[in-house]
Amino acid sequence: MVSLQVSRFGLVFPNPVIAGSSGLTGNIKSIKELARNGIGGIVLKSLFEEQILMEARREASKGGVIYGQEEIDDYIGYYEKKHSLSEYLALIRDAKHEVSVPVIASINCVSGGEWTEFASEIRSAGADALQLNIFGFRNSDPGSIVRAVKDKINIPLIAKIGYYFSDVSAVVSEIERAGADALVLFNRPYSIDFDIEKLSLKQGAYFSSREEMSVPLRWISMLFGKVHAPIFASTGIHNGDDVVKMLLAGAAGTEVVSSLYRNSPEVIAQMKARLESWMDAHGFETIEAFRGLLSQELSSAPETYERVQYMKYYGELQERRDGAGN
Repeated sequence: MVSLQVSRFGLVFPNPVIAGSSGLTGNIKSIKELARNGIGGIVLKSLFEEQILMEARREASKGGVIYGQEEIDDYIGYYEKKHSLSEYLALIRDAKHEVSVPVIASINCVSGGEWTEFASEIRSAGADALQLNIFGFRNSDPGSIVRAVKDKINIPLIAKIGYYFSDVSAVVSEIERAGADALVLFNRPYSIDFDIEKLSLKQGAYFSSREEMSVPLRWISMLFGKVHAPIFASTGIHNGDDVVKMLLAGAAGTEVVSSLYRNSPEVIAQMKARLESWMDAHGFETIEAFRGLLSQELSSAPETYERVQYMKYYGELQERRDGAGN
């Protein structure tokens, strides 16, 4: 009998297909639909660090003009921050009431500053865990952000990062040392494009493509066995085969978003069915029985996961071109 259940950082997920943070996880109606279709866990739509702080500063500035008293201005700023967060706290409470799968709160952040004071309120609202969607291209210190938040909560802390670092493995290790209970590789940065007629900036591709899966697939397969914290996969996961591949690389689970938008939440059942049929065909009864089977750690030729593979690919390409010219 095949079982899709996985246990991670003290939480039990009925299956490894998790809804990543998006508009689909930002309201109770769609959250319940995701649950009806068999989702394994839900990461709520992110609350942005800037959203809290900018509103607070704007209102504090208004107060300064009207009242001119520091104590009053500080109170107004504090009230505005509390009000901005109140709807999000209500979403956490409602989600926990309506669905039985783990509910993970999410904050999109770039620093470990003032906003971290609110992490304890997210915990009190009932979130099963908190995911930090950490964005930063330069002068970014994910470890310090994790440490700042870890001091405020006693629920599992997950760090989701991008791949714009000179040494991803070093950053992952630093985040783990800082106290993260799990990681997610990778978040997908805002994609830009140019309108060459209007000479203006516009949004690029909104959804991920399956080709983008190769980046987290490679890094997760290389980090499996080298990092104690579980690593979840994100970006480019569109069907059941993609879920299987990420688990074979060593992923603790998968976060999906684009496929839910493109195919509707009904794709969840298809992903689970494909995973079950694949496991049954290969004689695996549990996820752990094959997780990491194709990782670099368990490979008989670990060098193929790095530069040797690059040389091999282009060497074969050149051989084919030379052969075609004969």
